[in-house]
Amino acid sequence: MDLVKISSKHQITIGKGAFDAAGFASGDVVAVRATGPGCVEVLSVRAFIEEYAGCLDAGGELREIVEEMGAEWD
Repeated sequence: MDLVKISSKHQITIGKGAFDAAGFASGDVVAVRATGPGCVEVLSVRAFIEEYAGCLDAGGELREIVEEMGAEWD
């Protein structure tokens, strides 16, 4: 477990061990959400989209929007 300090701007640095174990890469877009008191979760947006791609049958329009969003993160 890496210990880090929260800055006055509410920023943290993800330690190398956790960063590598999560499979993050520099430039990744992530979502952050509180999961309880004193606990946050950092999710790779790309991994989330890849996991759920094809689960919704909303026609080609939704797929195009998601693919455009993914292209913006590359």
